Amino acid sequence: MAIPLTILTGFLGAGKTTLLNRILHSDHGLRIAVLVNDFGSINIDSQLVVETDVEDMVNLSNGCICCTIQGDLLAALDKLVRRDDPPDYIVVEASGVADPIDIGLTLRAVSSVRIDSVITVIDAEQIYTLQHDYAVLAMNQVGMADIVIINKIDLVTDGQLQRVRDYVHRIVKDARILETVQCQVPIELLLNVGQYDDQRILTTSTQDVHVHEVGAEDHSHHDHSLIFDTWSWVNKEPVSLKALQRFIKSLPASVYRAKGVFYLADDPEHRAILQVVGRRVNLEMGEPWGETPPSSQFVLISAHGGVDHEVLQEQMTNILACNASKTDIERLGRKILSWLRG
Repeated sequence: MAIPLTILTGFLGAGKTTLLNRILHSDHGLRIAVLVNDFGSINIDSQLVVETDVEDMVNLSNGCICCTIQGDLLAALDKLVRRDDPPDYIVVEASGVADPIDIGLTLRAVSSVRIDSVITVIDAEQIYTLQHDYAVLAMNQVGMADIVIINKIDLVTDGQLQRVRDYVHRIVKDARILETVQCQVPIELLLNVGQYDDQRILTTSTQDVHVHEVGAEDHSHHDHSLIFDTWSWVNKEPVSLKALQRFIKSLPASVYRAKGVFYLADDPEHRAILQVVGRRVNLEMGEPWGETPPSSQFVLISAHGGVDHEVLQEQMTNILACNASKTDIERLGRKILSWLRG
């Protein structure tokens, strides 16, 4: 019998990983396997999936499952379904620049799984700030959705929210819309809903949009417009909070998304989780490092050519506590900091 599968999609920073965590920790009685795709060389999203059995989570990084690493997706699925104890359900969290049309076409040929639904998460505040190819990609993600979650409704007015509802209905007339804060959705509305229309995917064109990993080899067999760059940074030295805040505030408008796990000198016992979506910045103290050696891992996604990566490297070196002013080192404590950059 084919295993039901949900494709979880949405533009950069919409809240997909937050929703995934809610699905995994809800009282559904299912053994769920998760495939998390992050197109950079570091899979930050997989590190933010909380307390999940490592055997039931597969990291798919350094490429996009809608094109360059389709083979990795198929291989991972084949391995899951052939296990002695296969999962009851599979959730695929696509990268923020993935086109679900291509993912659906790939999975259509896999007899061991059955697409149950495509869930698209959109950021109510961000969706109307997207322009040109970014806007078209987000529209494609909504266009393939069976369920659309309008997330972060607490950040918009009633009038803005109605505008987003109208936007969704113009793209998918019959889509089920759920409006949320922090992706709080009853699990019964998400799993085993049987919403997927296999024929719709055959009548929809894919969008020629893709991501370019800085320093990665060019996949010449794919005719994609390279409109995104990703840049990654890893360091084992502690970071100054004040210097990190100054760095984030200095990022240009061409940066659409940044995320990372930081080893702060200000609170060396706990992970610091950084999320940057447009101008919005959130820094939250997470779980203790435990037996994991502390280190900082950071991924930045920008418009292609929009950021000087040599300058980024120098800036990241400057946020290390050993290079920051000694007055920058202040005890942070377990709290959340939120601010706007720019």
